[in-house]
Amino acid sequence: MLRAVLFNDLYTAIIVVSLASIVTAKALKPQRFTALLKLVGNSNYLRIHLKDHKFLDPFDIILFLNFCINGMLTSLLTYQDYVKKIEIDSLLFLKLSAGLGAAILVKILIELGVGTLFDLQKLFHSYVFQQVSSLNFLGIVLLLLNSILIYGVPNNRFLLIFILSVSGLILLIGMLKSIKLYQKLLINNLFYFILYLCALEIGPYIILCNLFS
Repeated sequence: MLRAVLFNDLYTAIIVVSLASIVTAKALKPQRFTALLKLVGNSNYLRIHLKDHKFLDPFDIILFLNFCINGMLTSLLTYQDYVKKIEIDSLLFLKLSAGLGAAILVKILIELGVGTLFDLQKLFHSYVFQQVSSLNFLGIVLLLLNSILIYGVPNNRFLLIFILSVSGLILLIGMLKSIKLYQKLLINNLFYFILYLCALEIGPYIILCNLFS
């Protein structure tokens, strides 16, 4: 019983921090936040905000931190349900979340480097912005779904599968939006694009699956 209370306290702290980050981002740029919520339905957000996007944008940084927190929370809930129960304290959770964020940042830097190497800066800058926007949107969705999974219907495997499916669908839709936007350029550089997908998109997931298994 005591262990369950400790876990709920940690989960509550995570949810509160996530809510605070989302509220901060909305207060910082309310119109942009509203446009981000419509990301899946249309491409207006990507088209409008790509022009003035900066690598170290406070709005994106705050929402990216929220994604790292909720993305790691979803991963831990999945691991506990499918592999084994583990004790998680606040320090370990912070380290795991920081590791997730660092891995994504390294991937983004490699992508920008590849774009520079093959003189495709515009394409990769757009793709990186799409990725970050999709992750930020996903972080908001995961906060809601994680809260339902923890407090509404705890230990519900069907809901957990639904969360993982929604996460994959959001990331896939984001990728398809970029492909559609630059389809002519991708066709002309199809070999490099396939090489990129294998090395930086599919490869990391294969490595993660092997690590978990």
